[in-house]
Amino acid sequence: MRNLDNEREILRELADGNESVFVQVFDQYSPKIYGLALKFLNSKEVAEEVVQDVFMDIWVNRVKLPDILNLGAYIHGMAKKKIYDAYRNKTDFVEWMEGLNFREPAENATERMLQEIEHEKLLQEVVRELPEHQRKIFQLAWEEGLTHQMIAQRMNLTRLAVKSHMKRILHYIRTRLEPVLKAESFVWLLLFTLK
Repeated sequence: MRNLDNEREILRELADGNESVFVQVFDQYSPKIYGLALKFLNSKEVAEEVVQDVFMDIWVNRVKLPDILNLGAYIHGMAKKKIYDAYRNKTDFVEWMEGLNFREPAENATERMLQEIEHEKLLQEVVRELPEHQRKIFQLAWEEGLTHQMIAQRMNLTRLAVKSHMKRILHYIRTRLEPVLKAESFVWLLLFTLK
């Protein structure tokens, strides 16, 4: 079995249609996606559908995979979107909500997931307001998971310049979102300052 640490090679082989690599990626990530979906949706069948949908999309759109820098983050993001879609598309929403009342931890988990999705939407709106240069830096950190050093190399900047930009970006985002979100909601933004 091939080691999944060499993501560049794996992404190229997936893009070329290598089914054995696809199976290895599926084996690596599907249990995590299934567990996450089951946690939020509380349905084995729907969780299995989420896993199938995620990997169907990966296979159908495999030619785009070489552009991905972090396969795990990419798959996790797809899974979150599929879980959210599955949540919204529940056919018997009232019955499902009544069932949640008896399982308080699942309700809290669902609320946390929905709140996280709403926070991401708000964040994306604020990021669109940033100047193009800062928006690019933030997207490289947020969407592609690059460190300050990696961003600096890609954009031909110093690491300190990237760090300075990130401080200004985060300050702007906090200022814009503070009226909407509670202060503790910004903890996830602090992750960027640790890179």
